[in-house]
Amino acid sequence: MPAPAPETSEDIAFFITEGTHRLATISMNDYGFLLSARMAQTYLDRAMRVLESRHGFDHAFLTEVRLLKIAASAIAREYAQFEAFCSDCERFDRLETHHWTEWVSKCAVRAISRGYRGTVSHHLAYKIRTFHSRISSILTER
Repeated sequence: MPAPAPETSEDIAFFITEGTHRLATISMNDYGFLLSARMAQTYLDRAMRVLESRHGFDHAFLTEVRLLKIAASAIAREYAQFEAFCSDCERFDRLETHHWTEWVSKCAVRAISRGYRGTVSHHLAYKIRTFHSRISSILTER
């Protein structure tokens, strides 16, 4: 696989600006939990490509890039798990209930899962915002 072309400063500025807007949307869950998780994974994919395009010979810089790649992979895995959970929740929400005890149970499960999704989403949004701050810092240093 050929090495990606180096990013220009305009591309870096666009990535940082677009990433900030995207992360605001993800953090607020403007499109729901499932689409926010997918948007986050797309952002992390783009961030990995930007990191791979950066070349430097400074040991500290290379170490930071390596750590950011590891962090991006870990956050992407967590978002993939969250996306799978959200898909399962949506599938569960569409299940038909046959009597009132099923309906009450379903309402309880939905309430608990909604709270859990909110907590996980908040936690992941914090992680991805921190990641974006770190990547923005390293990209603007050089």
